[in-house]
Order: sequence, then C-alpha cells, then structure tokens
Amino acid sequence: MENLNLLLNRLLDSKLDFVLIGGYAAVVHGSSLVTHDLDICAIITEENLKLLKQILNDLEPKHRMNPNFQPSLDDYPPSGQTIENLYLRTNIGILDIVKNVPPVGGFEDIKKRANTISIFGHNCKVISLNDLILIKRSMTRTKDLVVLSELEAIKEKYTTTTKK
Repeated sequence: MENLNLLLNRLLDSKLDFVLIGGYAAVVHGSSLVTHDLDICAIITEENLKLLKQILNDLEPKHRMNPNFQPSLDDYPPSGQTIENLYLRTNIGILDIVKNVPPVGGFEDIKKRANTISIFGHNCKVISLNDLILIKRSMTRTKDLVVLSELEAIKEKYTTTTKK
C-alpha cells in the first residue's frame, strides 16, 4: 500500500539531511500532479546509509532498478562502498535518493537555494520553484512538460501577486 506521507514523515523524524525534490516537491509548490514516488536529494555517507537502514528497516526496502538484482538495503551496498544514488521500493512506496540533479547541481547547491516549509510539524527543505522549473525544462516526458506548465503558471502568479 502506497503511503508517501508516512515515508516522508519518517525521513523528517530521522533528521536525515535532505532536500525534497521531484513530483512531491511540485505538489508542495502547488502542482496538481499525482505522484507515486518520493524523490529526495542527499549525500549518501556511511552514516546516512546506516540511518536510512534504521528508518526503513521494517518497510522491507529493496533496490529496484535492476530486475535481476534487487537485494535488500541491509544487504547492499556493503559497508565502506561509496554510492551516489539509491532507488528503493518499500512496502509503502518508492524512495529515490540522488546526490546530483542536472541541470541545477548537487546537494549543497540545491540545499542553499531550497525553501524551508513546515510539513507534518517538521521543517522540510524543498527544492526552490526556480530549480524545479529548470529541471522540468530539461525533461521530455509528457507528464514533466505538463508539470512544467503548471509550475511556470504558479511562478507567474506568485510574481504578479508580489509586485502588487
């Protein structure tokens, strides 16, 4: 059963240092998109990997990108191995964790420009509207172009409202 709100709440409870990106971030900014995964930008250090294993342990997290190799997060990656991204399926939803988001940059750059919004009683870093628009402009999927149109309209409305 998909429950992205619960998944996000767990991440926020854990104090993991991340920025919310992707479809969920678009919804936070006002998009009408229905999203089926949770995308975050973070650096996957040994400490953060250990924290993720604790947060997600009872949700049966498994790697999802290779149909022939879908080990649990407990089994892979082995201790000491550096990884840039994690693409996980849990029993409450998909969680994708990336370090870099072309064309806007890496975690530290995205975090500097992020907005802080209260979600579930926590301060949550959410990718800036401008960065999200740049990302969507670089994509070619129909759903991304639809979201781009919405985000640009939201930005225009916000810009017009703040000029008054």
